Amino acid sequence: MISIIPIKGIPIIKTEEELWQVISDKFTQLVDGDIIVCAHTPFSRVMGKLYTIEDIIPGEEAINIGEEIGKDAKKVEIVLGASKEVVKIGRRVIISRNHADVVCANAGVDESNAGIGKALAVPDDPDALAKELREYIMDKLNRNVAVIISDTVGRALRKGAVNIAIGCAGIPSMKSEVGRKDLFGYEMRVSEIAIADEIASAAELLQGQTDEGVPFVIVRGYSIDFTGKEDARSINRPEDERLFK
Repeated sequence: MISIIPIKGIPIIKTEEELWQVISDKFTQLVDGDIIVCAHTPFSRVMGKLYTIEDIIPGEEAINIGEEIGKDAKKVEIVLGASKEVVKIGRRVIISRNHADVVCANAGVDESNAGIGKALAVPDDPDALAKELREYIMDKLNRNVAVIISDTVGRALRKGAVNIAIGCAGIPSMKSEVGRKDLFGYEMRVSEIAIADEIASAAELLQGQTDEGVPFVIVRGYSIDFTGKEDARSINRPEDERLFK
């Protein structure tokens, strides 16, 4: 049986030192085999990805895009700084590829849970962050766990948003079904499941998006291979494999 367990009592973390102390204090309920799903927000807040919007000085490109889509040029400048590639502009949104290689609205820059007048971007290398967190838990708490760093994104052709894995360690991000047979004996040829995304999405049922205050969730009872051979970045389609241009 799979259980999804919230880690409660997490304060608004203001420093990196406090972040690691909270992890030491609050993650003691972990057991070997757990998957810990972590919203990127607490990490971004203390690791240089929190911006005060009024302090931003927009460049010419940000000013032009802001005028085109009716968006504050200061906010556009933050989005551009968080982007490796602008894919499309329109409908008051900038679709871009952020430094974690995820193509999403506004490079994943968000004002929710950032603080009034502030904005948060995702970490540049969530896979490295997941690895660092996993190693910290193994060292400090002596627990063999997998770690998923998550973010909530919209879908181009579906309403609503879902949680996805933007970083992972100790767990393959993809599960291949190639070679297995379905109920009628048909052999699967190309089927792959983005298992890290599915686990992140399940965890979001408890993480929430507003004032829940649950950035860390334990997924327990799912049998996985803890070799950590794949990272979340490998889920992202490279440009030459994109289904839409």
